[in-house]
Amino acid sequence: MLKDIYPRLLSEVIPDELSLNSLDVKRLISEHNASGQSNAAYGQLLKSIYHSEPDSNIGLHFGNYLVPSKLCDFSRVLTTAPNLRTAFELAERTYYIQGACYHPVVSFQNGKASVALIFPYKNNLSESQRRFCAETAFSFLINGIRESISSDFKPLKVTFDYASPDYAEEYKSTFGDAVFFEQALNLIEIDEQYLYQTTIGHNSTMHNMYLNKHLDAVRSNDRHHNFEYKAISYLLLHHPDTLNSKKLASRLNISVRGLQKRLSKTGQSFSGISNQCRRELAKTYLIQQQQSVDYTAEQLGFQTNSGFRRFFKTEFNTSPSDFIEKSLEHELAEIA
Repeated sequence: MLKDIYPRLLSEVIPDELSLNSLDVKRLISEHNASGQSNAAYGQLLKSIYHSEPDSNIGLHFGNYLVPSKLCDFSRVLTTAPNLRTAFELAERTYYIQGACYHPVVSFQNGKASVALIFPYKNNLSESQRRFCAETAFSFLINGIRESISSDFKPLKVTFDYASPDYAEEYKSTFGDAVFFEQALNLIEIDEQYLYQTTIGHNSTMHNMYLNKHLDAVRSNDRHHNFEYKAISYLLLHHPDTLNSKKLASRLNISVRGLQKRLSKTGQSFSGISNQCRRELAKTYLIQQQQSVDYTAEQLGFQTNSGFRRFFKTEFNTSPSDFIEKSLEHELAEIA
């Protein structure tokens, strides 16, 4: 599993100027690996790094190590897939089992593919956490395309939802020149010409073998994920149907009452997790897919356009149209 490999890889690329003793890397990894809580080790390690150096570029350095063919079965499923579109669709459906704090949303339209990272699992995530996730996830994607399709691949555009870091110049070597900060979404756009090219590592037999192993892991991990995490993942994967509590409960094979009780134990409610998901999905519909406000409201389960606008104003302190306009203004300003 990727989550088991990440802490070990991360410990190898921690900058020399950070004290390994102060971070206590070996203790964190050995303790949490022994208890089967690799995600905890990974998260604690990241917190320690950014606490010691808030402007650390560890995400970019770590991203250079994330070559899919050298990682886990999930990565090998992607690299043995017949083409990039198939790999994207598989990743969107099954990535949640990795236990990451983000969810990838894939879109195909207007001659390009795009992958957005949304953060529906927590109400608030620090900028350093979002920055690390975006740097590593997009580096992993770019490394995979360069390794399996075209060594000179460059994305059409990459946007980030945080301010330009001090080391922004380093982004060019990985992400190219079309990089924009302070945008509405962490988003990468790819020309459709790459979608259907046969991957160098395509092998039907190996792909099916890794896919079966990966799907077994999906079924196994479903039983061990925190219930709130699982409920949010299922809501995202099967919306708009699952924005109805009865439909989500059915997907989870429990009653509506059981759904509410189990969420209550985690300090959550159905309305709470559905609003978290609506907030993040709204950005993908309006910015990534460039859909209308009416269509977005419908997909997010709002009975009226005005209801969606009120929700959006509460969440973002602005209207949907002003939100879109501001995102475009930031991009145009950076181009200028």
